[in-house]
Amino acid sequence: MNFDKCSMSQEGILLNLQKGLDSEVRARDLCQELLSVMDDENDKKIIDKILKDEERHIKITEELIVVAKAFYANN
Repeated sequence: MNFDKCSMSQEGILLNLQKGLDSEVRARDLCQELLSVMDDENDKKIIDKILKDEERHIKITEELIVVAKAFYANN
């Protein structure tokens, strides 16, 4: 694969990554809100697991943004 040539512009890729990050943050925030109003412990465990996944997704997406910016800075 040739990664030197990308079909999307830097702005397009970074915009899409930022949109993804915004969605992950929204999902995390919603999970936090749900946890504060739920009573059932089993439901709370499920939401807590989803919350942890969303936090991991946020970190991954933030890292992807850094990598994409560095890629374009070097090309």
